[in-house]
Amino acid sequence: WVWGLDSMASRLQQGAAAAGPACGQQRVLNRIVGGTNAQRGEWPWQASLQLRGEHLCGGTLIGDKWILSAAHCFIGKDTTKDPAAWKVVLGRLQLSGGPLQGVVRNVSQIITHEKYQDYTKGMDIALLRLAEPVPFGRDVAPICLPYPSHQFAFGSQCWATGWGRVMEDRTLPPPMPLKKVELDLLSAETCNCIHSNLRQKELSSPARPGLICAGFQSGGVGPCQGDSGGPVVCSENGTWFQAGILSFSVGCARPHSPILITEVTAYASWIENRTWGASFAVQTGPAPFSSEEGKCKGCGKPKGYELNFSATGAWPWYVSLQFGGQHVCGGALISESWVLAAAHCFIERQEHTDWKVLLGERREGAEPRWQEERGLQKLILHGAFVNVTEGSDIALLQLAQPVVFGEHLWAVCLPYETHRFRLGGTCWARGREKARAPTPQPLQGVGVALLGPVACNCSYSQSILAGEAGPILPEMLCAAQQAELLAMQGDDGGALICSEKGTWFLAGLSSFSNGCGRKSQPGVYTDVRAHEKWIMDITRDGYFGNQPMPVPAITEEDTCPVEPTPRSSC
Repeated sequence: WVWGLDSMASRLQQGAAAAGPACGQQRVLNRIVGGTNAQRGEWPWQASLQLRGEHLCGGTLIGDKWILSAAHCFIGKDTTKDPAAWKVVLGRLQLSGGPLQGVVRNVSQIITHEKYQDYTKGMDIALLRLAEPVPFGRDVAPICLPYPSHQFAFGSQCWATGWGRVMEDRTLPPPMPLKKVELDLLSAETCNCIHSNLRQKELSSPARPGLICAGFQSGGVGPCQGDSGGPVVCSENGTWFQAGILSFSVGCARPHSPILITEVTAYASWIENRTWGASFAVQTGPAPFSSEEGKCKGCGKPKGYELNFSATGAWPWYVSLQFGGQHVCGGALISESWVLAAAHCFIERQEHTDWKVLLGERREGAEPRWQEERGLQKLILHGAFVNVTEGSDIALLQLAQPVVFGEHLWAVCLPYETHRFRLGGTCWARGREKARAPTPQPLQGVGVALLGPVACNCSYSQSILAGEAGPILPEMLCAAQQAELLAMQGDDGGALICSEKGTWFLAGLSSFSNGCGRKSQPGVYTDVRAHEKWIMDITRDGYFGNQPMPVPAITEEDTCPVEPTPRSSC
């Protein structure tokens, strides 16, 4: 489930009480290496926002009269925008027990972003104006705010602090010490990549503009309820800047579930236009080096590898399904442990121990070389499959041992049921050129145009093989070779893949055709989108990808042509 974590460049400007330290400076006398409890002077900008005497959210001191926090802390049935109900506590390391140090201030104004609706949609930012200014010193000092041009080092380690829960079902025990945790700062692209691996459609791409992430890959540490609105801060040459505001996450500190944070640089102008004396500071020195290598495996984008669709090109998700030592069908790698293939490949060959899967194709001349070989642990055919013309021509294969992704071994993205491929657009299948020589020709990439079931039915109804083909069902997808210069024989059971903004999706699995894949007799594929639920009911390991926007509209490629399609033979 998803819950909130509580469920131009100018010189540095200081407020009226500017006699203390500059922004972003720690004043720690005795630092404890590896400790999780904050030390005095370590995070002097940390604020506790308390509703009717109870800690509810975190915040950050950004001037002698201003606190930066999250909008969702002040909107909802359990919270309020009435300033009189709130108090802000600063300079305190613990919230209970005694004696309690620090500074307490009333709130005179709460400003939430005017476009904020829900924390999953962004704009989760708020400002609190204090009734009286606070004096700066060792225990109370502002963070440095970045200007819009500030560049943070994605992939580097930053820090989050707060008094939130220590587990999803466990509150911070007395004396409620301020906690700190080191987290990786992640770009929106990496954040979305990681969330897509959670196989939750509603969170497959949560990092919209103005949202980035912070996370700890192995889980077990991280912010939780009560930390909302608190800071994610990064050190640059000894000065601390606020990169983000804690917004929401899936649970608390779950593995590979980074926290969504409001990106402060995206709202720098919004903050500056509503405050006076906010602690903005110019970034000194060159932008730090960013590297998110290995932060997300993802799908459909092999790292450091460009797909080559020539006769010698290899696809990193392509697998060869071998029976009796011979290639029988192609398949597609959809995770480290699972392959998607056509069910008809296994008729009268359903014993999983009889099969081998070759992966990690590399080309040396015309013949492929394979990096990995795996047996099968499971072979699951769709329960509704009878024959290819009746649909459900799909099967899942679980490898006996998982593979490790690399340059020549990667998963293709699975489309959700709502994914809409552009009919008439270029996608790719694999096939062999029909040759007079007895030696089988190597597989090569073939550019094909997608047809919807209506247009495909029209083509087959005018074909000499109409009686053999049968009706094209809604769960089928057709593709026709764009350049009909070569006589091609398709790769049985092989993948039909489409690229959308650089990400490759598995649109279909070769089911049946006359082997030409021409407009008069298109190749027929199992539409993978129609089987999202079936796949997820068997395994949650498949890599699903959220469709890049904008979604294409239905075109004439799914209507019958006005003129009859000329008959052709292969």
